Amino acid sequence: MSYVLVVDDKEENRYYLQALLTGHGYRVTTARHGAEALVLARQSSPTLIISDLLMPVMDGYTLLRHWKADPALRALPFIVYTATYTQAEDEKLAMDLGADAFILKPAEPDEFLTRMHDVLSRPASAGPHASGPERSNETEVLRHYSETLIRKLEEKSLQLSEANRVLELDIVRREKAEAALRDSEERFRLLASATNDVIWDWDIQKGTHWWGDGFADLFGHTNDDLLRNRQLWTNLIHPDDRGRVLSSLQSAIKKGGNWHASYRLRRADGSWASVEDRAQLIRNEQGSAVRMVGGLSDVSERAALEERLRNSQRLEAVGQLTGGIAHDFNNLLTIVLGNAETLAEVLVDDTQKRELARMIIGAAERGAELTQRLLAFARKQSLSPCAVDLNKLLLGLNLMLDRVLGSTIVLVFNPAKNLPAAMVDASQLEHSVLNLCVNARDAMAGGGTLTVASDQVIFEQDFQCNGHWVPEGAYVRLQVSDTGCGIPPENMTRIFEPFFSTKQEGKGAGLGLAMVYGFVRQSGGHIVVESEQNRGTTFSLYLPQAEEKAIEPAAPGRSADMPGGSDCILLVEDDVLVRQIAQHNLESLGYRVIAASGGESALSILTAMRARGEKVDLLFTDVQMAGMNGPDLVVQADVLQPGVRVLYTSGYTPELAVKGRLPGSDWPILGKPYRRAELAAHIATALRHQ
Repeated sequence: MSYVLVVDDKEENRYYLQALLTGHGYRVTTARHGAEALVLARQSSPTLIISDLLMPVMDGYTLLRHWKADPALRALPFIVYTATYTQAEDEKLAMDLGADAFILKPAEPDEFLTRMHDVLSRPASAGPHASGPERSNETEVLRHYSETLIRKLEEKSLQLSEANRVLELDIVRREKAEAALRDSEERFRLLASATNDVIWDWDIQKGTHWWGDGFADLFGHTNDDLLRNRQLWTNLIHPDDRGRVLSSLQSAIKKGGNWHASYRLRRADGSWASVEDRAQLIRNEQGSAVRMVGGLSDVSERAALEERLRNSQRLEAVGQLTGGIAHDFNNLLTIVLGNAETLAEVLVDDTQKRELARMIIGAAERGAELTQRLLAFARKQSLSPCAVDLNKLLLGLNLMLDRVLGSTIVLVFNPAKNLPAAMVDASQLEHSVLNLCVNARDAMAGGGTLTVASDQVIFEQDFQCNGHWVPEGAYVRLQVSDTGCGIPPENMTRIFEPFFSTKQEGKGAGLGLAMVYGFVRQSGGHIVVESEQNRGTTFSLYLPQAEEKAIEPAAPGRSADMPGGSDCILLVEDDVLVRQIAQHNLESLGYRVIAASGGESALSILTAMRARGEKVDLLFTDVQMAGMNGPDLVVQADVLQPGVRVLYTSGYTPELAVKGRLPGSDWPILGKPYRRAELAAHIATALRHQ
């Protein structure tokens, strides 16, 4: 069996020749360059060598010279097989150096085998230049060899320069495209976050809907719910709005263009959200409607704010009117009372006329009481606020309330322990409680239960209930609840208006709740009403807490399913917005956070802490940052604080991480963007890392 040595620096070329020759009964050995080929040939002489010319370490020309200069190898046939050196002078140089054949790549298999068999069939002494170039021609051959190499080097240099130029242009185009893509993705992310919309896509022909993750976030219905029930969106529309919305949608599909609708959508908890839905219709080339893409916005808060503004403006207008009337009316009553009292004194001997004067005085006093209530609603009464123990005040009213309520009403008092003082006018507060209790009694004509309760509440953000808003802060809350008939929904926005009353004529002037409202608002507090017909009503008075007995607000709570702690975390992030939200989330979980804008700043912090004998429990750092990157920071941080625990974060996690780790690192990595729950879990895991 003939033994062929194939020499080529390209693996695919070696594989091709090895497969071709092996299939025709040859034993083949391969080498990657001339130096390797010489070692193999001297160990076991081949029947034939087939060699490329352009190779690293030792090229084909040099191999050919060494081959023909070696007494043990010079008689063995040498075939040049090249795709690089293709000119006539290249072939002449090879033949002058002693090559037995010069074949250009790619050659057809049959043609290649024919040429090879021709070389093998020649007698060993018959090969051209079997003994190599004559000494007299060696200088000339070397000159040709040098010229050939220089020419080929120049060609390759030109090719390389052109390839580099094309590559640079391609890199520039790619970088621009990637930058544009990043900008587009960032704009979309920020826009989606800012608008708080639910993106949706409706395939009209297939009848399938796709909803963005915001649907679950805003309304509580999961994607699984939407997939299981294609009609879920339709069923969630308020029955009073459904016909209008579906009709306008079908009309938009027929006419084309944009679609917009406002309606109420049921949340997973059963409450109703006010939404705005906008979409764009997409048609195919034939003009048929095929898709509709849109965005759904929850505008409940805006609608509540608008309703709150309308109510506030209406009450403010009524308050200004009643306040002005009350002041003018008081002036008139002053004249009436003064003259009536003078008449009463003058008419000492006329009992009948003096009694008439006293009747005028009584009517004027009742008028003064009415104006006082109007002034209370208009928030223009004179108040003397002080620190009031609400529980003691309510206990003092118990006896009076028992007489007012009667035997059919059960009074329940639920005072909170360790209740801080409220900063209010005590006498006006008593009047307010009596008014609320009397209204509750009248709502329970057949008897019922009246509950008066007190407690302290702390809102970490603005609180909203049934269109009533309470700003964040600490309050002493007084609640008066009844089990009566409730307030009809159509009256809820008017109950605090002066002279508005649903009682029978002569049963009330309609100023009780107006006075309570004015007193609470003038005191710097807020009032919230919750009512359900035939189930009862609850009035909640949020009164300002007195500073001299104030309790420090409780630390912000965190969700039970989110682990937290009090460890010290060094947060390193060069994006200011990401750093701020990460710091806010970590602190809300209870951790003590030291923030740094980059690697250099973090090292300065660690150096200063080391000088004070302090340490951080975890280094939470971005991977890619301007200046010093995350891995370099970790190396230097480990010198300042050996064994410091690390959690990486990066927006390029799919490219950088392998099974949740950076290459060459044992520390975990948290991919961006992350959610608060993900952050809490990764931080807790990293702190437990061994």
